[in-house]
Amino acid sequence: MKRALFAKELARVQGILIVVLVLVGIAQAAPKEKILYRFQGGSDGSEPMGTLVADGAGNLYGTTASGGTGACQGGCGTVFELSPNRDGSWTKTPLYSFAGGNDGAFPNAGLVFDPQGNLYGTTLHFGASGDGTVFQLSPGKPGNPWREKVLYNFVGDRDGEYCLGSLRFDKAGNLYGATLFGGTYGGGTIFQLVPQGEVWSLNVLHTFKGTGDGLDPWGPVTLDSHGVIYGLTSDGTAFRLKPPAPGHSAWTFRVLYVLTSVVGQGALLAGRSALYGTTGGGGASHSGTIFQLTPQQGKFWKLTTLYEFKGGADGSFPLNGLVADRAGNLYGVTPLNDTNQGTVYRLSSRHGVTTKTTLYTFQGNSDGADPQTGVIVGPGVLYGTTNAGGVSDNGTVFQVGP
Repeated sequence: MKRALFAKELARVQGILIVVLVLVGIAQAAPKEKILYRFQGGSDGSEPMGTLVADGAGNLYGTTASGGTGACQGGCGTVFELSPNRDGSWTKTPLYSFAGGNDGAFPNAGLVFDPQGNLYGTTLHFGASGDGTVFQLSPGKPGNPWREKVLYNFVGDRDGEYCLGSLRFDKAGNLYGATLFGGTYGGGTIFQLVPQGEVWSLNVLHTFKGTGDGLDPWGPVTLDSHGVIYGLTSDGTAFRLKPPAPGHSAWTFRVLYVLTSVVGQGALLAGRSALYGTTGGGGASHSGTIFQLTPQQGKFWKLTTLYEFKGGADGSFPLNGLVADRAGNLYGVTPLNDTNQGTVYRLSSRHGVTTKTTLYTFQGNSDGADPQTGVIVGPGVLYGTTNAGGVSDNGTVFQVGP
């Protein structure tokens, strides 16, 4: 009996010790940054701008706005792949270097996969009309390069120009995006690209007038499970586009809320019952905010400010949007400003209390500086890019995690 009681008490003490050790480990496991790659400039590429995308094997894919072998001054941009190795290092493989001309140049936006493993993206300039392109990259056989195909050439005042945000797929395989300028009124457009065999046709779903509907949609749009499009314009207008009702052809545009600050290139993040986003200004310190939009009865949406950035070490001007993990925590970056080289942060909410944590502050040297796009969530870590820092300010790909 005594032996049984002793064993029970020992197990209880061991359990307490394990809990204590785990809590101590969590407290000590401050997030750290690891550089996965430093761009070399020239043919290697520089200035990674688009948000990264990962495949099922854990490889990362992205774009550089300049560099490569193209004839543009400073290079026309590249598409690259980063693959993890067993020893913890990563291998960078160039997939495509833009040439300018009809090929397009300066892929400032991120990429998106289709179910067959093809990549889709946009270029900011050149193409047949000089207003940018939508392209597809298809993997070749082992040992052969990826193949690029221009799917669409933008035509300025007809359908838009300067697509700065990543594209989005719907369940039917159509692509959606936004152009910063162009369209009938010059205020940008929301477009749909529909595949018809080998040809893709573009439908302009909305042309911004700049009066009552917003102006210049900078970032990507967001699609919910019903095919409804949500987005932001640079002047702070949050909007919704609903697909046509049966028997109709027109999409329904509606302004949800007009923010008092400019927003930037981040998309609205769609949660279960709310939308989340960031502003590049506003708040008590005029350093930007994280906000939530919640539908109310009738046609109204309620704005809730979740966090106000303080500037300095806290970060400023979160222009790059948000991403969420499965627990509902929000993650984002603040870019270069007058007091630091950018930060990675987390916003968590527990029992009605919202807490913002700075996970990493860039030093501006070999670890990178000026994260221009948001992060993505990997297995226990965050992945992202910095536009500068690294080797000769050509930018980096980084990982932040315990």
